[in-house]
Amino acid sequence: METIRAREDFDAARFKAFRRALGAALTRRARRLASIQDVLDAAGAEGRSYGGIQEIPVDKIVGSAASMAKGEDFDPGFLPTTPRLRDRWTRIYREMVEGAELPPIDVYRVGDGYYVIDGHHRVSVARSLGRPAITARVIDVKTRAPLGTEVDTAALLRAAEYSRFLEATQLDKVRPEARLECSRLGRYDELLKHILGHQYFLGLERGHPVPLPEAAASWYDSVYRPIADIIQRHDVLKQMPGWTEADLYVEITRRWLALSEEGKPAGPQPAINWLLLDEEARRWWQRRHSIQLPE
Repeated sequence: METIRAREDFDAARFKAFRRALGAALTRRARRLASIQDVLDAAGAEGRSYGGIQEIPVDKIVGSAASMAKGEDFDPGFLPTTPRLRDRWTRIYREMVEGAELPPIDVYRVGDGYYVIDGHHRVSVARSLGRPAITARVIDVKTRAPLGTEVDTAALLRAAEYSRFLEATQLDKVRPEARLECSRLGRYDELLKHILGHQYFLGLERGHPVPLPEAAASWYDSVYRPIADIIQRHDVLKQMPGWTEADLYVEITRRWLALSEEGKPAGPQPAINWLLLDEEARRWWQRRHSIQLPE
């Protein structure tokens, strides 16, 4: 009986994968499992450590660390895409339903997401059965740029930008507590320009060239952090959902400059007041927030 049910569920899962593939083809979304290599290339791997055997959330398993061929056997939701998986899939299905003790899967944990080294079929069946968790041997992988479970094209591009920014400034080394996460592409380039400008004036002030990492630390302490403190003090993030502290820093400094050029009182506080209180500014902010990056 369980064998029949397992085969029916396998066929249903394959048909669901087929429908998703059609939708993905029409919308140009990814049709295969996310690859950990793409993630590590973007975010920059810095080391790994053994995390032990744990129960991990099935819905946080977001990709594969196996070969390209294995990644193409399942869609992004771990639905099987080929009939040759049927026998093994249905066997694991029966074992799970009957309560058999299966070995832990092996995964890399990168940020908030998990990537399967071994155990793709078990993850696929666990998802099909609605299991909330699965036992796994976890290897933690540290990346230079932080990552969540979203691994779409835009997220990888942002991670790559952040990784390049950190490589240039060494801010994560000189100020490990700094977490400058931007939700829009291009903002790390703006932050780097701010640091380069700070480096120039710091060199004039000190009478000698200042290394970029040293300038980055000084910029973080004397420029970024005071503005971030004002953002936190006024709970601006609660009033601007979808934006990060670093996003707000960029917008506040832009407005600060604009107010100065208009001959109006300038500084972080007037810039924040404009963003929060001016009706035209709020409409502008909503338009900015509504812009979506292409996947």
